[in-house]
Amino acid sequence: MRSKQVAPLAIPTILWIIGLILGKFCDIPISNLIVFLPILIILSLFRNIRLYSILLAIVIISIFRITIHNQFPENHIHTIIRKYPQITQPVEGKIVSEVIKQRYKYRFTLELYHIAGKKVKGKINFFTKQGSLKYGDVITTVAMIRKIKRNSNPSSFDYEEYLASKSIYATGYSKSLVQVIRSQKNPFQNIVISVRQFLRKQIDNRFGDHAGFIKAIIIADKSELDERRNILNKAGLSHLLAVSGLHVGILSLVFFSILNMIIPKRNISRIVLITILVVYGAVCLWAPSVTRAVLMISLYLISVMIQRKPDANNILAASLIMITAIQPDQLFSVGLQMSYLAVLVLLNVLPRFRFVIFKKDEIEILTFSKKILNGVLILLLTSFILNIFLAPLTLFYFNQFSLNGILGNLLGIPLISILLPLSILIVFLPEIGFLISMYQASFKVLMLLFDYWSQFSASFPLFFGFLSFNLYQLIISYLLLVILIFWFKNFRKKKSYLYFITIIILIIFLSLFGKGRSDKLKITFFDCGLGDLFLIETPANETILIDSGPPKTSKSFGRSALPYLKDNGLQTLDWVIITHGHNDHYGGLETALNELDIKRLVVTDEFQTRKIWKKLKNKIISEKCEIITISDTTHLSTKKIRTKILHPDRLYSDTNINNLSIITRIDYLDFSVLFTGDLEQKGEEYLLQNYPGFLDCDFLKVGHHGSKTSSTPAFIKAVTPDYALISTSMKNRFNFPHKITLEKYEFLDKNLYISGKDGALQIVTDGKTAQFKTFLSEKEFIDNDLD
Repeated sequence: MRSKQVAPLAIPTILWIIGLILGKFCDIPISNLIVFLPILIILSLFRNIRLYSILLAIVIISIFRITIHNQFPENHIHTIIRKYPQITQPVEGKIVSEVIKQRYKYRFTLELYHIAGKKVKGKINFFTKQGSLKYGDVITTVAMIRKIKRNSNPSSFDYEEYLASKSIYATGYSKSLVQVIRSQKNPFQNIVISVRQFLRKQIDNRFGDHAGFIKAIIIADKSELDERRNILNKAGLSHLLAVSGLHVGILSLVFFSILNMIIPKRNISRIVLITILVVYGAVCLWAPSVTRAVLMISLYLISVMIQRKPDANNILAASLIMITAIQPDQLFSVGLQMSYLAVLVLLNVLPRFRFVIFKKDEIEILTFSKKILNGVLILLLTSFILNIFLAPLTLFYFNQFSLNGILGNLLGIPLISILLPLSILIVFLPEIGFLISMYQASFKVLMLLFDYWSQFSASFPLFFGFLSFNLYQLIISYLLLVILIFWFKNFRKKKSYLYFITIIILIIFLSLFGKGRSDKLKITFFDCGLGDLFLIETPANETILIDSGPPKTSKSFGRSALPYLKDNGLQTLDWVIITHGHNDHYGGLETALNELDIKRLVVTDEFQTRKIWKKLKNKIISEKCEIITISDTTHLSTKKIRTKILHPDRLYSDTNINNLSIITRIDYLDFSVLFTGDLEQKGEEYLLQNYPGFLDCDFLKVGHHGSKTSSTPAFIKAVTPDYALISTSMKNRFNFPHKITLEKYEFLDKNLYISGKDGALQIVTDGKTAQFKTFLSEKEFIDNDLD
């Protein structure tokens, strides 16, 4: 049998990717690239080395492209905002995006023209309370411009990097009236925004509660998705939410069929379709999967028009080079990686499985039932192979993996293939009441079936939410998959045992590169805004959570601590201590109960009188979580560390529940930490009188977020901390931390951490020395001996 030839663009594309990776992670001076490139051009004149010179030139050009892309002139906002992280100045710029209302304010992308009268380049996210602005308005106002904060918690979503991929490098807020000085619209962009606004309005008017879902599958707007996103993740059907190649392919077939009925000449229909696809890609804000699909279909249509036999792999490679040539950082987008990998597998891996390919005469003799069965088997096999090949990426980026989609896709894909064109039809139907009602009724039935099927698929036991891969495991797993494919093809040959041995070796390496537990104590003080949220990982592999942060904020438990727990495979918490009944301390408990296996919940008897306890108690009991009530000083039976509860004891009473906070002291060899909840002056005085011998420690979690009602001089003197942390945002309605409190801790100098300024703090100690790392400030990994 004649082997399939490698696509001519395969090797240049691989070299192009290598160049982008080198340029991204290696500091290669542009001057060296400029000198080296002409040398390669000269060497390409010699026939014997021409090919190698051209291939090496591709790598150099690729490195040069991404290096240039990531360099900014002095007057670019990226450069300015790094010198001056916050500036308040008169600004002038043009609105270059749709203006979106978010509660009481409006958001848009502003392309800067001037700051304080000086020319400036670059785009920023901009917010204002004025609602009369629109795309193309050139505006002037006094604005506060801030640097976008880095990811302040380990493993959490990096918003700064996400916006940088969209060429947005700062955030601005209007401090004065926004004045429109002129209008300056790009005709194409104006059409795109008008179409997007029309689609959004029509979807809101015609789809009711399902509008968020329809916006996701038609215009790639996932901002309004509700619980359905989590259900589809567990069902393995989250790919149906993205405007992917499947969606673009379905829409292309629909539009091409309509165009062929209207336009007699096929080539004109193809040109019109390409135009529609380009507009649609822009309407979807050029999401990676949409961009790939639009480019691939357009390249295919062009090749047909010029009567060249299209090669799918060449089209795939060409589209990747085109995307990354325009926006090199897209190569490192998870959306682009998963989209291209999926198509690569469909084109090159699936055909290796013989029984999915039938000759024409074989298909003709199949009965209808056998054809249905064959279709089901093909879909099952396709889903299985795609899930296996995409699993390492989902484990690396999202710390989860689901095989539920293997069965879920059996009905999920056919349903979305009907729902998508039906939704488009409902969007564009004229205002004829009975006609719209008829199609809307059909849509509701199909949507009900889709939701039922999604929930049913999500109930399968093949969703794993607390698994993760590091970079080494990611690389090794794909090497393993490639070898498996070759072994499957050649398993009857004598050399197949070599593939088998290689697979075994790689599996061993895969397990060795896992994230094993250490014999050290690790404490992570998460940045959860105004609240407390701390995780202790003991040398005995026990986990203790002290408080769960505030509810429903951008730094709630689900967004600050949960990503870290997933990334490290920590699905079980041995102990959860809720210090007292204020929601900035228990606000994330319900999320923790829903997402994690909690063995023991430690609370005060006072907390059990609160309304929130009545709401949570049934959930706690159903999860078979042991409830430990603290009504006196005690010890917790933790391994390898000493955990003492100092307060509240049975003799203490107070109407201020802050003073009823659970005070926990943890000791590991020479290292000690005191967690003080929201303890205030009266509570501190009680500890000084009754437990003075337990207060001296190395690290203090400052009481009540740095309030002036806490941290009395006598208490600080008794604790004598070498390090301390104040868990609060820097801007809050209580103005924490109070100035007087900061003055009391001035003796700590750089050893005083504030979560709102320094981000999360992580301490790793062997009980003799400790390492401190922050995730926002520059205080990283400072080794200290513990005396």
